[in-house]
Amino acid sequence: MSISHYLKQIGRGSKGASDLNRSDAQTLMSQVLSRAVTDLEIGAFCMAMRIKGETSDELAGFYDAIKPFLPALSFDQPVLLLPSYNGARKTHLMTPLLAKWMSELGYLVLVHGTHEDPDRIGSEQVFREMGWPIATAQDDLQSFLSLHQFAYFPLEVLSPELCHLLAVRKVIGVRNSGHILAKMINPVVSASYQVSNYTHPAYPVIIEEFFKIHQANVVSMRGHEGEPVASPRRLPELSFQMNQYDSAWTSEARYDELPAQYQFAIDAASTHRLYDDILRGACPAPQTLVWQKEAFHQGFSSARSSALSAPQTKCPD
Repeated sequence: MSISHYLKQIGRGSKGASDLNRSDAQTLMSQVLSRAVTDLEIGAFCMAMRIKGETSDELAGFYDAIKPFLPALSFDQPVLLLPSYNGARKTHLMTPLLAKWMSELGYLVLVHGTHEDPDRIGSEQVFREMGWPIATAQDDLQSFLSLHQFAYFPLEVLSPELCHLLAVRKVIGVRNSGHILAKMINPVVSASYQVSNYTHPAYPVIIEEFFKIHQANVVSMRGHEGEPVASPRRLPELSFQMNQYDSAWTSEARYDELPAQYQFAIDAASTHRLYDDILRGACPAPQTLVWQKEAFHQGFSSARSSALSAPQTKCPD
């Protein structure tokens, strides 16, 4: 089956292209994910959308198509999903540490991602270095998270079809719509909370509109190096969309003092040593990450009891 008529619509450049409606976007993405079209067409789709940019309706339709390619997991405890697709290049990767902390507060924490850039340190590398659980088979996902409380789920296990779309980057050299969608997926059908992080300034509005279509309890934030965590020196504004109630829960906060340990190398082994020092109290954790953990827990606790309370104007002490 050809998608050439869709490519004509979206592939006329940034000024000549027109947007897809949600239904057509779903049909197009369904064919891409099921690989019912040629590799050439998939590459053309990726490049066309890269140039044109996605609308919230297109993303919603793409996600409609992705849902059948995701497992449907249900748990007795609330699940926090942390998308970890970029990794760290300049500072230590703190996504796995945030996952462990949140699991200690009573959440099941599902970190999902894939490691594409050999020059960055990814969550899977840190989980493996720490000896923390990494899922290896989709049939085990339902029991795996309950058993371990927090775990890393490789995208190739969670959704091989979506992982294949992300891998097109290795051939054409640029990211595609699959990379945006991967950070929005949620295979959990029971109570859950998502973190949706972005880097491009145009995405906050698109993300907000997307999650009004595909409703979820979600925190959107500007990610640090593309990860869903605060930088060591800055906690960005956290925008909570819980129980269909929108609120800016925290304003941006800065913290400039860092211990000497944070000047060390950021490879997986060095990250392991830093985590060990933090967890045994020999080194303080980044204050911004502590603030983020506390803000998450307070926001999620409020959402479970009712709607969010009035927005805070500063980070918790």
